Amino acid sequence: MKVYDAASIRNVALVGHTGSGKTQLTSAILADAGMINRFGKVDDGTAVTDFDDEEIARKHTLSASLAYAEWNKQKVNLIDTPGVGNFLSDARAALRVADAALVVVDAVAGVMVQTEKVWEAAKELGLPRIVVLNRLDRERASLERSLQSLRQSCDRAVIPIELPIGEEKAFKGVVDLISRKAFVFQTDESGKWSEAPVPPEMAAAVDAAREALIEMVAEADEKLLEKFFEAGTLSDADLVAGLHAATAAGKLFPLVCTSSTVNIGVPQLLDAILAYAPSPAERPYMGLDRNGAQVARAADDKAPAEAFVWKTIADPFAGRITMFRVVSGVLKSDSTVYNKTKDVPERLGHLELLQGKTQAAVPEIRAGDLGAVAKLKDTLTNDTIGDKADPIVFPRLTFPEPVLSYAIEPKSRGDEDKISTSMHRLEEEDPSIGYSRDPLTKELLLSGQGQLHIEVTVAKLKRRFGVDVNLKPPRIPYRETIKAATEAHGRHKKQTGGHGQFGDCKIKV
Repeated sequence: MKVYDAASIRNVALVGHTGSGKTQLTSAILADAGMINRFGKVDDGTAVTDFDDEEIARKHTLSASLAYAEWNKQKVNLIDTPGVGNFLSDARAALRVADAALVVVDAVAGVMVQTEKVWEAAKELGLPRIVVLNRLDRERASLERSLQSLRQSCDRAVIPIELPIGEEKAFKGVVDLISRKAFVFQTDESGKWSEAPVPPEMAAAVDAAREALIEMVAEADEKLLEKFFEAGTLSDADLVAGLHAATAAGKLFPLVCTSSTVNIGVPQLLDAILAYAPSPAERPYMGLDRNGAQVARAADDKAPAEAFVWKTIADPFAGRITMFRVVSGVLKSDSTVYNKTKDVPERLGHLELLQGKTQAAVPEIRAGDLGAVAKLKDTLTNDTIGDKADPIVFPRLTFPEPVLSYAIEPKSRGDEDKISTSMHRLEEEDPSIGYSRDPLTKELLLSGQGQLHIEVTVAKLKRRFGVDVNLKPPRIPYRETIKAATEAHGRHKKQTGGHGQFGDCKIKV
């Protein structure tokens, strides 16, 4: 595998609501770029980035995973993230090491709850966003409705740079508004396409959409606005350069049209990523100096080597797999770096690039690139590793506190000791879970972001570490008792003839 420099890399995180097709889109990108031999499908359990048994069984991404594609002599790093609310912390971690977000939206449902959450998370980080309107081959899919919901719920500056040729079952390609070319796809999922003239019935719509795009790009830049007023339009070169600058600055959000299940529009999406998403060389990464003040670190190979660890995988065979972004300098295999968070030296073994669960060894990883290394001794998520003499560290990711707890007990007595060791390994992988012993009830408690989160953690315990546990509601340690001294006096009288009734009672507590 070739080693790329920062200017030739794009780091993009695929984010969006569950079911919008992020994982299937990742598979389509890898297939069309020739990185995999066959077009993997989520429904068949063959998607590259959903390789965990639990993900295959549930047909949902439960953990962020990494893949890469080579396209037009450049490298696109893809981070496929979960869309389920319980696992949103993984999507936030992925956004921290990406340089742009691909916000994947279902063309039928439009903007949904998690779409808004990841949009806000990307906005907080100042990340450029490209909107991918996916699943346009489905019944009731609509560009117009989806665009309306995006502009209402996300940002008014979402602007199509493509129009779909046909909708629903008739969706067969896209028209690029910048080049005014139509790309018509075969319907056999091969991703093969041919260039064609714009369909006559679409000519008016294409002209109107192109004019709207030119106006929005011109409004985002004063020099382009002057050119627009002088000439009444912009050249294709000015339009591409202006759209790139406006996207990088977060002023415009280009929208492209795809269907990941039938593999339509994916090569044009890759072209759009290279054209409009910034490279690491264009976006300095923010760190902290010794005094805690923010400093920008450029993706420069000649600068001191620095990397930020954004995810850890607990693998029962390979041990701990540490995923990182090289912010500056060059990390080399079989070298020693310094963990500034733990204040200890750390020996790097073989550096790897991850294609889902497949690992490709590389001699070095340069500034701006994403990679992994196995079996580090002390390094965990949120750590900064690099040159000891360089004072920079990177801000920590914040993970949500657990909101739900269950008591767990091993099904066999011999597993009691194994639970603790295994749970600590899983906590390293997912800091949003918690594991503790209640001092009052003496129960072991597993805490997480919701029912699904806890069930998935229990499934990992069994599959990876062979520890089978029962889940049950935790006992409540009632602690009511008498808090203060008191006295009371009561008297009973009943005179209805005869001896009658009389009682007198005093109580002191």
